[in-house]
Amino acid sequence: MTLSRLWTSLALLLPIVAALAATLSAVDLAYHLRAGEQILTGGGIPRVDTFTFTASGREWLDQQWGAQVFLAAVYQLTSWTGLVVLRAALVGTLFGLLFLACRLRGADIRTAAWLSLAAFIVAAPALALRPQLIGMVLLATTLVLISGRRTHPRLLYLVPVVVALWANVHGSFFLGPVVVGLVWLEDLRSGAPSANRTFTVGVASTIASFVTPFGPAVWTYAVGLSTNPDVTARISEWQPTTLGTIPGILFFASALAVVLVTRRRPTSGPIKASLVVFFVIGAYAIRGVAWWPLGAAFALASVLAGRTAARERPTLKIARRMNIGIVAALVVVAVGLLPIWRATDPALGAPNGVLTDAPSGVTAALRATARPGDRLFNPQPWGSWFEFALPDLPVALDSRIELFDVDTWNEYDDVASGRDGWQAILGRWGVTLAAVSPGDDAFGARLAAAGWHSAYAGNDGWVYLAPGR
Repeated sequence: MTLSRLWTSLALLLPIVAALAATLSAVDLAYHLRAGEQILTGGGIPRVDTFTFTASGREWLDQQWGAQVFLAAVYQLTSWTGLVVLRAALVGTLFGLLFLACRLRGADIRTAAWLSLAAFIVAAPALALRPQLIGMVLLATTLVLISGRRTHPRLLYLVPVVVALWANVHGSFFLGPVVVGLVWLEDLRSGAPSANRTFTVGVASTIASFVTPFGPAVWTYAVGLSTNPDVTARISEWQPTTLGTIPGILFFASALAVVLVTRRRPTSGPIKASLVVFFVIGAYAIRGVAWWPLGAAFALASVLAGRTAARERPTLKIARRMNIGIVAALVVVAVGLLPIWRATDPALGAPNGVLTDAPSGVTAALRATARPGDRLFNPQPWGSWFEFALPDLPVALDSRIELFDVDTWNEYDDVASGRDGWQAILGRWGVTLAAVSPGDDAFGARLAAAGWHSAYAGNDGWVYLAPGR
């Protein structure tokens, strides 16, 4: 195996191995699985909330329904092991496509591999299995199609198709027309004859985003979610990126590296504009950091395209064997990380160590205790999991932050913090069960003092029953 092939393999295999080693968070994933199963069983795309009792009947614009169907279908066919493999496949595809886009932009193999691996390191905290990851793959697909617009012009016409699919998967679909617009600026500056074609595809991509069950309302959803003051105030990943978090440190460090590279090499105005656009997206919210490394690698590939790569020397036999050994070792590690070798947690139905934000003992206790008509007060991060694992038990809140009004959030905070009137709120909501996280024993103590009795106590939390229940 030559050194070039080794670099190509590393750009694909290292992200795959890392994805297999990571856990699956149930915070968002679980409610997407439940919604997808509902659609697959003939219930149609949800239009109102039926998962919680605080927002029951409220309108729900389920823009990510396409991703939910896909994820639920994979789960039904292959269970949790299939979802682990799916996440690894999506991550590998994402950075494989980014590597290809960088190559099409003129970067040599080693540069393209380094750009892809650097992008993986910065984006790693954002690679949870949820619709956003599928959106990232669709962005990378778009980058490949527009990178080859001059050598394979017909492929450019696939971009509106990708955007139409994207608009039914994740709210980041607006990046499709944005990146087409940015490369149109490149074409204008260079006087390329493809400029008119690129502009046409950009307009068509914008129109294609309306091809959803919700029409142009998906744009209102995408913009409204990212600017909703209740969302940005409560959810850390929607708050401005700072150096106080690991994603923020990676983001600003990579931005500094980009500045150093562009100062040392000639960089056109359109490339600088691309970098600024993706930097603003990353700086606006921690969640936007997911998109910055993809856009930055794509732009830098063009900046570094002029570098003359040294001609690769013939690889010695021993070096070839070492390269093969490295790749083989990564493949063996990947196979070893598959969940099929682990025992299954009976309460979760998942291999041990696969899921987070899914308390096994609490789930088993609720499954044994809950009766028809019960309502559960839950820690918000667990809501999505309980909706999936216990579909007949309505929860107070889940991960669809935008669905709940300010009054609901304020009352939830009153109960969680023990403010005056918290017991009256639980009574008005008709709450009969309460799940308490292991770090909130003060809440458990308040419940016990108010006459609630413990149905379960374990390392992963507590379950309390209302007085008389």
